[in-house]
Amino acid sequence: MVISRRQVHLYSFVVLAVVLPLCFIAGLVWRPNFAPVDASADALFQRAGFVPYFAWENQRSKRKPTLLKQENIQLRVETLFAQDGSDVFINIQPQSDLQLPDVLVYWQQGKPPEELSQDSILLGALSGASNRQFRVPDAMQGQTGHLLLFSQATKEIISTFPLDPFWTQS
Repeated sequence: MVISRRQVHLYSFVVLAVVLPLCFIAGLVWRPNFAPVDASADALFQRAGFVPYFAWENQRSKRKPTLLKQENIQLRVETLFAQDGSDVFINIQPQSDLQLPDVLVYWQQGKPPEELSQDSILLGALSGASNRQFRVPDAMQGQTGHLLLFSQATKEIISTFPLDPFWTQS
């Protein structure tokens, strides 16, 4: 390598050794601060179908939890009510780890379905043995139907559980 090129490389490395740490420190100092989510975001979460945090704290159950069994899957189901009586929630907990990919919980009115229809209502995702709480939509309250466990990866209904109107009405 020519001596002039070596000098250019030396000076460029010295400049980079000084400028890059300064840029990193400046980025840390001037990075934007994002406020944590507060009560003003509740309307957005409710529109998206998530249960608001204040509803978790103010719930009561009038009904005893029950076990729904189908093949090798058992679900513990419980109905919860908001203290003000405005919302009904269904609490679902698998009794063992779900070893299934991308499980979604749907509700469909009527007899046990062979396949997922356009009328099915998506309640949310279910995985492992975690306890999940879903808000019961108005269209589902007091209606006879079935809970469907649908695998999004395999595009098939894994299991169906009959759900009495007793579990969805306030």
